[in-house]
Amino acid sequence: MVMKELRLIVKDKVALLLIFMLPAVLIGMLAYVTNESGFGGMDVGGGGMGGGMGGGVNVTATEDGNETSTGLGLVFGVVDLDTTTTYEGEDLSENLTAYFEMIVDEVILYNSTADAYRALYEKEITAYIVIPDGFEANLTINEPTYIEVHYDGNDLLGSASVSGVVQGATILFRVGKLWIRSEVFPGTVIEFTPEGGYLESVFGAFIVVFSSYLGIAMTSAQSIVGDLPLRRMLLTPTNRLEVITAKVLGYVIIGFFQSLLLVTLWVLAFDLSLNTSFLALVIIMCLASLTGSATGILISSVASTRLQANQMFLFVLFATLILAGFFIDVGVLDEYLPMNQAMGLLIDTAFKGLSLLDVWERILKLLGFSVISMLAASYIFSKKPTLG
Repeated sequence: MVMKELRLIVKDKVALLLIFMLPAVLIGMLAYVTNESGFGGMDVGGGGMGGGMGGGVNVTATEDGNETSTGLGLVFGVVDLDTTTTYEGEDLSENLTAYFEMIVDEVILYNSTADAYRALYEKEITAYIVIPDGFEANLTINEPTYIEVHYDGNDLLGSASVSGVVQGATILFRVGKLWIRSEVFPGTVIEFTPEGGYLESVFGAFIVVFSSYLGIAMTSAQSIVGDLPLRRMLLTPTNRLEVITAKVLGYVIIGFFQSLLLVTLWVLAFDLSLNTSFLALVIIMCLASLTGSATGILISSVASTRLQANQMFLFVLFATLILAGFFIDVGVLDEYLPMNQAMGLLIDTAFKGLSLLDVWERILKLLGFSVISMLAASYIFSKKPTLG
């Protein structure tokens, strides 16, 4: 039955073209855009000086004239390494920290950069600020003063506001002292990204997971309503769950070869040095293909016609893109949606260097989603008196 499904898929040249050529075109377009725009090869580990992303900051004043947090949902860590005491008034590093407390929801103090790095790694904080030794001394004599801003490059929603918050806090800090010449320069350090271009890493990962999940779901959504020989097969003692399982496995095998192509193109086209093995990447992509195949089969079992299957897939497509977590905070849904879990699995392994054993919870969620979808598809399929 699996071989039958593979023969049907191979005969569908348009489906094969969409499965293999479309992702390659998307990666090629990303390579072209990054090269032409000058953003290709953007440094992901250095401390580029100056403001970055320009997230806006609105600071609300209370009745006593003090500013208060605006509820941006940001938690900052601060590592205060300054030991100088040349300023006659209050401690300047503590004073700068107080301005961060006015803007963000919470500020957590750490004794070392290692502790703050670990907290960022475990997503306990959005970013952390390192105030170096000599901070107060340099400001007192109007020397250039630098602080380091570390944030997770994979948290696009959080990092979009980090630079704006830092700039706002430093401006308020200077205004509070009526300083004009003394400047504080924030240097940004993007953490947890592989060696190579930042845009190519993050958006390339999105394209890879998007293609593995929704590319397979798109073609498998027609696998039942468009399978005319299936009518004759169901006249035999064939079990409906056997049919569903065979179709899912057939598309997973195709997804395996698609994964080989996607990962190879992604790594070679952008010369990335990922923090995991090639085999782990292929396993992750196959898991994404498995969930995509199960999703498409479920759609195909619910739909009565090919048109309905296309309409349902489009709904799943747009819902997945909106709830992917790239554009809005989806809250608890981020812990259960299959594409979000696949994306998180890729980031944790390829970017953060975790092994597959370290992220077994995400793997179980993807497997659980696939099994539940297959069982639901089998139940719905068994209740249909005829095929549409």
